[in-house]
Amino acid sequence: MRLPSDVALPNARCTVSKRTPVPAVDSPEPPFPAPPGDSGVPTEPANEDIADVTRLSGRVRFARTLAGFSKAELARRVGVCLSAAVQWELVKGTSPTVNNLVKIATIAGVGFEWLASGRGSPKLADGMQDFACAADLEFEMRLITAARAVPRDRRELVIDFARSIVDP
Repeated sequence: MRLPSDVALPNARCTVSKRTPVPAVDSPEPPFPAPPGDSGVPTEPANEDIADVTRLSGRVRFARTLAGFSKAELARRVGVCLSAAVQWELVKGTSPTVNNLVKIATIAGVGFEWLASGRGSPKLADGMQDFACAADLEFEMRLITAARAVPRDRRELVIDFARSIVDP
């Protein structure tokens, strides 16, 4: 169905569709004037809350950018899909699990307590800046689990043993 010529818009063509029997304009006008210097390319919303490090989402973003990773790289290193990493950085998105927070902190080289709660400093203590791989994280988690089962009166023996096999 075509509109009469006195009703048709200039530079417009009619689109016949079951859903939208409304004329489609070839070059639509934007509903609002573009701001000066706008290239027309959509950008991420300028939301101050996104970079707010008082929120978990902001701390995850800060840690990722501090390490120089893209969201895709962070997702790959943590072992999750990209959409999970994207959600972590959204103000109203989902939060990472504790295990994933440990991985993010280790991979990004920031303090776990700061990442999880915002308390303390994002900077790790001297000698703790080494990046761990997934195998290191697994070993450390197993070691912590085993150490918690050691009776209090024998804990110093475990520390002495660990130091003896590290030091030549």
